[in-house]
Amino acid sequence: MPGISITTSDRTEAVAACGDVYFPHRLTVLHDPRAFGMSLSAVSLGTVSAGLLGYAGEVRLETGELETGYEVNVPLDGHLRTRTGHGDVCATPGLAAVYRPDGRTVLHGWAGGGRLFGLKIERIALEETLAELVDRPVRSTVPVAAALDLTRDAGRQWWSLARALVDLAQDPDGPLSRPVVARPLARSVVAGFLYAADHPYRDLLAGRPATPRPATVREAVDLLESAPEEPWTVTDLARRVGVTTRGLQAGFTRHLGVAPMAYLRQVRLARAHGDLQEADPTRCSVADVAARWGFAHFGRFAAVYRERYGRLPSETLQAGRAHIGSAQYAQRIDRDRGHTYRRRTLSEPEGDAP
Repeated sequence: MPGISITTSDRTEAVAACGDVYFPHRLTVLHDPRAFGMSLSAVSLGTVSAGLLGYAGEVRLETGELETGYEVNVPLDGHLRTRTGHGDVCATPGLAAVYRPDGRTVLHGWAGGGRLFGLKIERIALEETLAELVDRPVRSTVPVAAALDLTRDAGRQWWSLARALVDLAQDPDGPLSRPVVARPLARSVVAGFLYAADHPYRDLLAGRPATPRPATVREAVDLLESAPEEPWTVTDLARRVGVTTRGLQAGFTRHLGVAPMAYLRQVRLARAHGDLQEADPTRCSVADVAARWGFAHFGRFAAVYRERYGRLPSETLQAGRAHIGSAQYAQRIDRDRGHTYRRRTLSEPEGDAP
């Protein structure tokens, strides 16, 4: 996962580094040039780039048409005045500024210095994600509103999700950097943004999708259980079984009572449980096992593990597999791998229509 971390007092270097992560721009320093300073810590997740950008004093940034991507900027302190062809916004920690590919932008701020979280989404990624969600082609720039309220409703929920990318930008080698975590996280941030932002497709997103047949959901479950270590997203899974993303989500909710990624977490938790029973505690830690199966937050992993198995993961690791026979171990693993799903859906008729 490519990352960058730079602190510089050289304006040329600052423009080049920021342009590599986001967009080419012209930088004007509006305070004492001798006190100029820029810091940038950023990470690329393929079609999504997230970073923390800071300046030591007042600056103005001007871009041409962004063309290749959308961007969301959230000041972490102070105010940022932004102007595009689609609206003027005074962005704050509670109000994000949003930029589209079909307009020039001007950013002006930080009289006393400050930082922002900047999220760049490649145009193809956002528009293809929207097309999958509404199940129809998107052939032009999505006219998202110039501002997003982060203090209420969907905007607040989206910002809670996107803040994980703030952590990742600060620590690009941490547990969130593992592909099994990072790739689905990036996809969720893009999809969540489309649900939170204001644009003409909102009514289509709110529509009720068709529910796939039980056999289709069963096929998706088999894929998750056969390769839970893969960095699955709902989009990947929906493509593999030939339905829309929203349709697959509706199918899981109807037939299993959980979302596809929640089911995947259950499978991964069961695999982590098996690994803890098998592991040598002198050579393996609970954190190693949790990270292997995509649980980036150790405390949350311990909590859900205890809720599921009635003990802490460290207790399972210390007990080891020696305390159970191999046949009993195999039965536990088999029970953990989708037994509840099969009991609920195999009894349903194959021709059950949406």
